[in-house]
Amino acid sequence: MKRTALSLLLITIIVSSIAAWLVHSQISELENQIGTLKAQNGEVQDHLVELEKQLSELQLQNREQQDRLKDFTNILAKARHLHVEITDWVKGSGGPIAGLAFIIGIYVTIQNNDVIPVSGLTLSVTLMNKDNGAQIGDTGVMNMGRLNAGERGNFSVPVLHNINSLSLINSAECVIVLKAGSVILDQFDSRN
Repeated sequence: MKRTALSLLLITIIVSSIAAWLVHSQISELENQIGTLKAQNGEVQDHLVELEKQLSELQLQNREQQDRLKDFTNILAKARHLHVEITDWVKGSGGPIAGLAFIIGIYVTIQNNDVIPVSGLTLSVTLMNKDNGAQIGDTGVMNMGRLNAGERGNFSVPVLHNINSLSLINSAECVIVLKAGSVILDQFDSRN
């Protein structure tokens, strides 16, 4: 009986030792894998930092190129007529923005029929009372980004007005002016 108990105790100790050794081996393997993953994560983080630096440099270069294109567009507009035109417009929906102030979006489609890209053009939109020609609200102004040769762009120009002119908005006429610097490229007047 003692021998059987001793044998069982010995077998239990051996099995426990083997199980402990297997668990320890698996834990060691997992720790090695975790160490490897941490090292890879560090490398990825370093690579990410490098990519973020490159992205910042590219964004700076892009802004510089956009500024040069805007300057070039303004200079060229003074030298010759740029073939960029207003092709369509529509009044969007509007609503209150603060207190008695309201906003309406005027959606304008611009077509660049020129052979060069343009940038930095300005769209201004004025709403006019259909009956007496008086201006309704403020003139909405929006600076456009790049528009490549042959490209069409849709732009939303916000126009602010007050509650007193709310009933006039639906029947308001629209005057849209497209400029490069101080040079008018195209204009549209729905009163004509």
